[in-house]
Amino acid sequence: MAAEEVIERVVITGSNIKRAASEGTSPMQMITKKEIQQTGAVTVADLMSKLPALGSSNQVDARDGGFSKGLATASLRGLGSASTLILLNGRRIAPSAYADPNSGQSTQYDLNSIPLSAIERVEILKDGASAVYGSDAIAGVINFITRSDFTGGELSANTSADGRGNFGRSTVNGAYGFGDLDKDGYNVFASVDLTQRSRASIEDARGVRTDEYRAINGRLSNYFSGISQYPVFFKEATPGDGSFVKYAGADLGCDPSQIRTGSTALVPMRTNDPLFGNKFCNFDNASFEDAQGKSDSASGLVRAEFKLSSTVTAFTEATYNRSKLEYRGVPRTISGRSLTTVFPANGPGLPFQPILPVGHPDNPTNGSASPQAVGVTYRFTDSVGGSENTNTATRLLAGIKGSHFNWDWDTGLLYNKSERSQISKGFLHLPTIEKLYKNNVSLAAISKDPNLIRNITLDGDSTITQWDLKGATEVGTLPGGKIGLAVGVEAKHETMTLNADPLSMSGQIIGIANTTASASRNVGSTFVELRTPFLKNFEMEFAGRFDKYQGFKGKLTPKVGAKWTVLSNLAVRGTYSTGFRAPSLTQMVNGSTQYFVNNYVDKLRCDKPGGDSLDCNRSFSGIAAANKDLKPETAKSLTLGVVFSPINTIDILVDYYRIKKEKEVDLMSASTAIENPNFSKYVKRNPNQGTWLRDAQGVLIPNSGPLVSVETPYINAGSTDTSGIDLELAMRNSLGAYGKLSSRLNASYMLSYKKAQNEGDPMYELVGTNGAISNDTTSVGDLPRLKGSLSTTWSFGAHSLTGTVNYIAGVSLMARYATDEATGQVIPYKEAYCEFGRPRNVPLYSKYHSDCAVSSWTTVDMAYSYAYSKQLTLGFNIQNLLDAKAPYDPNSTTTQVGGFNASMHSGKGRYFTAKANYRF
Repeated sequence: MAAEEVIERVVITGSNIKRAASEGTSPMQMITKKEIQQTGAVTVADLMSKLPALGSSNQVDARDGGFSKGLATASLRGLGSASTLILLNGRRIAPSAYADPNSGQSTQYDLNSIPLSAIERVEILKDGASAVYGSDAIAGVINFITRSDFTGGELSANTSADGRGNFGRSTVNGAYGFGDLDKDGYNVFASVDLTQRSRASIEDARGVRTDEYRAINGRLSNYFSGISQYPVFFKEATPGDGSFVKYAGADLGCDPSQIRTGSTALVPMRTNDPLFGNKFCNFDNASFEDAQGKSDSASGLVRAEFKLSSTVTAFTEATYNRSKLEYRGVPRTISGRSLTTVFPANGPGLPFQPILPVGHPDNPTNGSASPQAVGVTYRFTDSVGGSENTNTATRLLAGIKGSHFNWDWDTGLLYNKSERSQISKGFLHLPTIEKLYKNNVSLAAISKDPNLIRNITLDGDSTITQWDLKGATEVGTLPGGKIGLAVGVEAKHETMTLNADPLSMSGQIIGIANTTASASRNVGSTFVELRTPFLKNFEMEFAGRFDKYQGFKGKLTPKVGAKWTVLSNLAVRGTYSTGFRAPSLTQMVNGSTQYFVNNYVDKLRCDKPGGDSLDCNRSFSGIAAANKDLKPETAKSLTLGVVFSPINTIDILVDYYRIKKEKEVDLMSASTAIENPNFSKYVKRNPNQGTWLRDAQGVLIPNSGPLVSVETPYINAGSTDTSGIDLELAMRNSLGAYGKLSSRLNASYMLSYKKAQNEGDPMYELVGTNGAISNDTTSVGDLPRLKGSLSTTWSFGAHSLTGTVNYIAGVSLMARYATDEATGQVIPYKEAYCEFGRPRNVPLYSKYHSDCAVSSWTTVDMAYSYAYSKQLTLGFNIQNLLDAKAPYDPNSTTTQVGGFNASMHSGKGRYFTAKANYRF
């Protein structure tokens, strides 16, 4: 960057050696407190979502139904939270007590546990840092640095909402520091944050393409579901075949305004739906769905430093965060149209299909010429879903640092604990439901049974206890200056415990996945760094780290970097490093995660004679099985960059990166298990031969019934190879009497993202696509080629005005690669096709999106601040000033609230924040 006199040598993220230059061998982005305020971000997750280097696999406040409810995570380079290390003041925080089986999410650091108002700056190291920080820093490091040596007091408050007063959020913060470390021998700083967020319904989410979304998916239309508190009955296609796909009647006792006749006008109903052409009662879910859940949170931070002598300082740090999030959900249902499985934590699954026998009081065929058993669909409207999620994080640090014998040393004892307490509401008790068809109890009686509805708990905690000792010194001189040396050791103990509800563990709850874990391990590490300024204009850095994870062989990860200052205003730099990541505790030891696959297109049965409309939109259960034989994944990282200041008011940074991971620890994809004949043992289909398909000669096709469940073990899968270019451009201009103008461009352009899901699979290019659609054997999300932001700030006296343009490129939804069902090999389709452009999927998609792509998104933000006095500053932000609607994404996991990718786009629309800050 432009030369500025730097008096103090400091430690920059990515090294333990103090240095004067802010630009070293590694690419790093720094976000100051002022820049944070100019973004208008109200949470750390908001701030991270604006960084171009972060991929679309970030978790952003997942709502009810996900594995990570309420969490917000970061994913550098689209490689997942497990490869992105989060630090607080240079030391680790504990991962959250969640077991998410999705790709790259096995370790999740919750950004919601870090109060934004306490952050002084953020440093993002955008190359592999395993050699310095540990095995899980493959994609890079995000280091949140809080205030230190702060004196005085500060009160601040902000409130946010959209133009209609929805999506409300309010925060108050107080901070106070006293004592001068040099003069008084101590400094103490404390801050407290209190935040409340109001509920917003799906009707409040106006920042989506409402009309288009209604036409394509039926969002907020006059049809939501044919499963209501007024039952619908289905007969077998052929008596005895077990396939209940033929309409047999419905209770039409609902309000006449809610009676519907099945047709394609009821989007997204298909012509092969058994309700097509038949009457039923609609259920409207709008009042049960949240676009934003209600929450409140409290955070506290205390930091203190005490001089024990002229050369020794003691320090301590304590943080506590508690957040409670409430999500609403639709009432639970049962369906006799297909066989499902209820899974206990151990042992085989229990088959479940509510079939009413002849003579059952609700069977509409009783008394007819041909009475027969019927399947029933029914919604228990008293079993309102949703959840309450309480996450707490506690962090305690104590240590001493000093200088002796030409060594600067630092040692600390760190304790991190993350706890979760989750209550999932309104689930149905299997033994009570079974009375329906085992004891011929009526639906009305079952719905009033006090034992029917159960709230299910899931509790857990994750801890990291760590001791470290590190020191830095200078060990000689080279022509370019002093040789810097840093060494250190670290001992760490990790634990993870997840306890599912006893009722769900014993298989007594319908429609819930069990997550269990009980594991711990020790990790020992040692590292060394060497900075060698061979010449005044050429320096190199060497680093190596040896990590020993319990149960694995020790692993050495080296790193080398170089910087050549060609001219006073031009430097070239680069790094090469290796890394590895040990499997997470939930992936290999004493536990498993059950899950549900939704909206799955069963290629064996969809649109085939004898198939059902559900086969084109199938939901079934799965088990993510732990694997004690997993090996660590390995990685290589390369960066090359240029730092150029053509004049003293312009800085240009260009960095190329490439990261390759091999033998990735990942969950076998459901599509791989289902479509690859080599893994047929993992797939369970309805064993009733009456549900099986027949070939052209009328012969039964073995094991071709509807999907019931799939088992997908964690495996050392294939590899990922990604590369791209980061650009940072800064420009400063003096306007004389009219103030100052400063501009900054940040952009990340992804050149390539190739992935082979399984070992031996070919690597296909996925950049610019939704990876899981382009190659359905992978579980990669959206991979936009370009993300960037351009901001300009005009400072004039007490006034500051910032405008920012944000851009995210679109992504293709074309399907290009899949498993060959005959050979099990991943091959290209003879002709690529639009995944959502087929009648069996989202029938009207192609009408609105002939390009088969999620559109690019451009938004404009504005920020204004006014320093009324030395004590009082007022500010006002508008995010998405032009109210650009979030691009429609049919791959959203929830058709009612979703419709856009929340990790890339926002459905809030134009969003306002007002804030005030008072210092004393």
